[in-house]
Amino acid sequence: MASLYKMPSKPFWYLRYKKDGIWKKGSTGLRHDDPNDTAKARALRAEAEAAEFRAAPVSKIGWEWVNRFVETSGLSEKTIIRYRGAWSWVQMFLQEKHLSLTDVRYPHVEEYMVWRVGRKKKSGKRAGRNTAILEIKFLQLLLNEAVRRSLIIANPLASLKLHREDAKPKRAFTPEEIEACREALKSREDWMRVSFEIALFTGCRLRETRIPLTSIDLDAEVPTITFPTPKGGRKKAFSIPVPSSLFPMFRAMKQHSPLSHTIREFPFQPSRCWQNFFKRVGLHDVCFHCLRVTKITQMRREGVPREVAMRLVNHSSELIHLLYDRHRVQDLAAYADAGSGGYAAATPQNPTKTPFRRPKEKSGRSKYSSPFGRKILSPA
Repeated sequence: MASLYKMPSKPFWYLRYKKDGIWKKGSTGLRHDDPNDTAKARALRAEAEAAEFRAAPVSKIGWEWVNRFVETSGLSEKTIIRYRGAWSWVQMFLQEKHLSLTDVRYPHVEEYMVWRVGRKKKSGKRAGRNTAILEIKFLQLLLNEAVRRSLIIANPLASLKLHREDAKPKRAFTPEEIEACREALKSREDWMRVSFEIALFTGCRLRETRIPLTSIDLDAEVPTITFPTPKGGRKKAFSIPVPSSLFPMFRAMKQHSPLSHTIREFPFQPSRCWQNFFKRVGLHDVCFHCLRVTKITQMRREGVPREVAMRLVNHSSELIHLLYDRHRVQDLAAYADAGSGGYAAATPQNPTKTPFRRPKEKSGRSKYSSPFGRKILSPA
């Protein structure tokens, strides 16, 4: 079995492996005090270990089992859709490079990153680095499954570490932008108007705006909305009081609508529909999720306790909640003098006045004498 080891007083990882029945060893040139180099060194070890057990390249092991594996994985529908999209790109790359299951190596990861970012979509746009990383993670999952099925001995991408790019922060809508969107939505489909209003007043996510009407209780002592399948599945279901602004719309739906949900069905790629809508309105830097940011930002401005705000928008992590909790400079104006303690302002000095300088006193020592009275050597 291939192994990594360190040498005394050496900063690099060393690899010991067997090739053609002969044990070999040498430096990887990767430092063991660097996490990225360590991940690459472990990938080299996994690749060398796989090479030890790899059969002769007479027969190629293909990828025919992947589609069935995805469909029978027992994962959520959204995850399966995401895996299908990832596999369509990974499969294209594997076919172009003629890579079988036993041919995949760690260098192919960086090659895929360059290849994927350079490919244009049908819309003319290019995928970002984070998208390529998610697809590589899916390939890593497939290789783990291949090891479990005994198709390969080791996963060469087992210790993969790729750093994601920081996502662009989402901002809140201004009141003028909200009114502009409402005006433009008058000529759009009903599902867009409904989802916009629900998300604006509850801060829920786009998919969560499709609420069963039976989950909206307007006759209770405290009218409530129950979100039965939020992000995270049914185990994350939560209830909140019905905002008064949504009460008339919900009442009309329950009395006159033949639908079972607030929205009949979402169209294909509803997020894309909203993206195109915002561009037509002239808002190129917002998305539907910015309505969630707007709700959380407005609650903070109104002084809602953080614990209550987290409960209303179903945030279980305070760290996640803080990503939305941003202060504008205008919000801080009332606290501009906070922490000053009421101290009087310092008196400004006259910049035209020449500062006083104390005249130098003659020490009586020679140019080359020590300040302690001992002579020091003068330069030749």
